[in-house]
Amino acid sequence: NTLNNNDESWLANDIVPSFVALAFFWFVRASNYFYNLIQYRVDTIKYVRDFMSGKKQYPYTLSSVLLDSLISAGTPYVFGVAGSAERDLYDHLARDEYKDQITFIQGNSEYPAARMSLGYARAAEKVAPLIMHVQLGPANAALALLDANTSKIPMFVFTVGHISTANDYREVLYGYYRTPELLREYCKHVYRIGDGANADKIIPRALRLASTPPAGPVFLSVAQDVIEAPLIKKTLKKTQYYPPSAPEDTVHDVTTALKNAEKPVIITQKTKNKESISSLIEVAEKLGAAVFEMRPCYMNFPYSHPLHQGFLGDDASMMRQYLKSSDVVLTLDCFYAPDIDSALHIQVSDNPLAFNENADKKIFSTTESFLKAVLRKLGDTPNNTNRIDYLRSRHETMRNKWLDLLKEKYNDDTPSPQRIWSEINQVFNHGKDYVVYFAPAFTQRMSVHRYLERDTPGCYYSALSAAMGSAGEAIGIQLAEQRRVLCVLGDFDAHVSQLPTLLWTCAHHNIPIVWIVLDNATGATVKGAFWRYGKYMRDKRTFVGVELDEPRTDWVKIAEANSVTALQCEHSSDLRSCLEKAVSTVKPVLLSVKTQAFEKPPEGY
Repeated sequence: NTLNNNDESWLANDIVPSFVALAFFWFVRASNYFYNLIQYRVDTIKYVRDFMSGKKQYPYTLSSVLLDSLISAGTPYVFGVAGSAERDLYDHLARDEYKDQITFIQGNSEYPAARMSLGYARAAEKVAPLIMHVQLGPANAALALLDANTSKIPMFVFTVGHISTANDYREVLYGYYRTPELLREYCKHVYRIGDGANADKIIPRALRLASTPPAGPVFLSVAQDVIEAPLIKKTLKKTQYYPPSAPEDTVHDVTTALKNAEKPVIITQKTKNKESISSLIEVAEKLGAAVFEMRPCYMNFPYSHPLHQGFLGDDASMMRQYLKSSDVVLTLDCFYAPDIDSALHIQVSDNPLAFNENADKKIFSTTESFLKAVLRKLGDTPNNTNRIDYLRSRHETMRNKWLDLLKEKYNDDTPSPQRIWSEINQVFNHGKDYVVYFAPAFTQRMSVHRYLERDTPGCYYSALSAAMGSAGEAIGIQLAEQRRVLCVLGDFDAHVSQLPTLLWTCAHHNIPIVWIVLDNATGATVKGAFWRYGKYMRDKRTFVGVELDEPRTDWVKIAEANSVTALQCEHSSDLRSCLEKAVSTVKPVLLSVKTQAFEKPPEGY
């Protein structure tokens, strides 16, 4: 139409702009081509230069900040499960500048890996890192983090989301960043890193929060593109933090009350700091105080010391009877200490959740700093030898009762819990050479308390709660220890703890734990509860969900399938030689012991 009308405006209105646009398009394409060509030649030159020199520079990213922060905190291990989203972090772990400073311990599932991390934090008394998947990880690790939270164990949990910040709108479909919310209640601090430029502040802050009393797990998450983006390297500052301590006037009042007490008592459960053991011994001796343990989770006080008066729940210890006539009771690191009605109750803990609201004085302090403050107030006060002599006599009477109970079960053909722990004690050597981790086989607990002579700080650990499946902590403890770890667990707990995975990790990293599986082919703790309930299952002797004998698990074959040396013991007469052979094996080893179902069968069973 324009041509027919002899209108030449089309030349200016259509052709010229189109030509300009087309020229600009090809200019951009050509520029991009030449830029890539130049960049390729530059990269080639750099590659040849790096190859010739044997060096290659990799980008400094948020992963670099993370590992530098962990190294600065004195953490030589990272526990976890490898995943594609964390590819940059694992690439860093493989690099020369990191592989000699920090080692990845492969867990193959988040729950065992979380337990390993928790065990290391307990034994090393420092923050332990856990790397996990953003999807399955939080649900798998939840119980371990709950134990860390309630017992105030410092853990650093880190995860990477598959979704980049550019595709954040897909979050509604996948829910990657909602899964960490599962753990918010179990963590002291949960934070999603949005910008790696501030990682040098965010990560050290999280590590500080994890270890500052009340300690506990912290959880950081980050998008994949954020962790992989290059960053400018910054110098990480090291800052020293100091634990909380009781006010001077409070320490003065408490020390005065303890000195004036006629029958002082100390109860302890979770003495996490090994150095505080010597202070506790000195305080107890100056006061002439009886020391009891309430389901000990650590080595709290020397077993053979004359002031050690036994355990809560042990009839031979008569702890509750003794408390009724005491006038001052000091509870240290007890998770919700027992009610004390007849005496002044002073409770010391760095865990606010642990306080008994009926305690007369509740002091927020670490046991270590509190005991040192009390010792300063006691000064040159001599040991109370009269009380020590009285309590020594009581201590010896109690231990003789325990030995009488042992004699009753010592010669049974099938090893009894009493015999098993007396034999373990023979190789244990007061904890000088070995560390025992006791998983929560509650039908064996009293025998552990009575017959394992725990006299060296850090020689004993047990589960932090009633939950089963904690045996993976033994691996973390072994990595923090020079002494060899003996991990003793029931067969039901071996299933819950995912023992095959733990054996594989030991074989892969050559972690020389001695695994002792007490195989009674049943969940005896639960069966005992069913029996005491006294209904149909008791009448018919039919127990649902607790029998492990059809089929009976062959722990020896499972160990051998994971390249772990394995031994079998079925008779009490062979127990000592089997234990000696197990501890003489340099590499990881498993000893399966056929044992009686109950330490003390329920009444009428």
